[in-house]
Amino acid sequence: MSTAAETNGAGAAHKARKSLWIKLKRQRYLMLLLLPCVALTFVFSYMPLWGLLMAFMDYRPGRAFFDNPWVGWKHFEYFIVYSGDFFTILRNSIVLSLLAMATITPLAILFAIVLFELRLRMFKRVVQTISYFPHFVSWAIVATIFFQFLSLEGWLNTWLIRLGLYDNPYFFLGEPKLIWPILTLANLWKELGWSSIVFLAAIASVDPSLYDAAYVDGASRWQRIRYVTIPGMMPTISIILILSAGSLLNTGFEQYYLMGSPATWEYSDVIDTYVVRYGLSMGQFSFATAVGLFKTAVSLTILWIVNTVLRRTNGYSLW
Repeated sequence: MSTAAETNGAGAAHKARKSLWIKLKRQRYLMLLLLPCVALTFVFSYMPLWGLLMAFMDYRPGRAFFDNPWVGWKHFEYFIVYSGDFFTILRNSIVLSLLAMATITPLAILFAIVLFELRLRMFKRVVQTISYFPHFVSWAIVATIFFQFLSLEGWLNTWLIRLGLYDNPYFFLGEPKLIWPILTLANLWKELGWSSIVFLAAIASVDPSLYDAAYVDGASRWQRIRYVTIPGMMPTISIILILSAGSLLNTGFEQYYLMGSPATWEYSDVIDTYVVRYGLSMGQFSFATAVGLFKTAVSLTILWIVNTVLRRTNGYSLW
């Protein structure tokens, strides 16, 4: 019997290999079109990974790479124990990321549901286009808009003085404790519409017969949203939550670099801006690499934990 089973297994494997080669031959032109993308990904995403070794050496430009002295965990220890910046940078990265998640994701879900429920197609398309547009605006322009709005001579100060609420202009962007809500508002304005696309697609994939059955049973619009739309979105919401948790420390760079300043670094300095400042401005390449590698390791750990928890609670996961 074992011989027959081995024969059947070998036959199935041979059949699967044959089927794979047939598919590859049939799609060979698509594979050729894919090759440049694979090559670019390999060159710019995988080949630079050997540079992570700098985190474990005292790298100095001008030397042969492997002639630099190895120092083990020295830079990690300095960042976590001796630099004095660890808890501030970690706090800012986590809080700003959580604020973005707590505002953008729920509001994007709500916005997608409202758009789906709209019956005026032309109005819906106009609203969608307007809401998507900020995503394609560079952070340099967004930062300029917020600077013009919140500067000493900006629109907000002008109206606050006219209304008699302030006697003198107030520099909002120079106040450290205001930088969190300002950055959160900027992220929300820029990404809300774009983030809703995924949830609109999730709603569109819900079986229409479920809405028809709920309508026949006398369910109101709110009940259809609660018992049909939201449960139908749960797989997508779970995957977005997992991906967001994995990028908890990857808060972004441009908005914090452009809208932050030395006066607000206590609250606006995140891991990415910290790495750029020490790596490029100060030339401490090994230390900056160690900080970036620390962020990657923590992000992967968080991703694994959240994926495991969601897989065991509601059955939705990435793997």
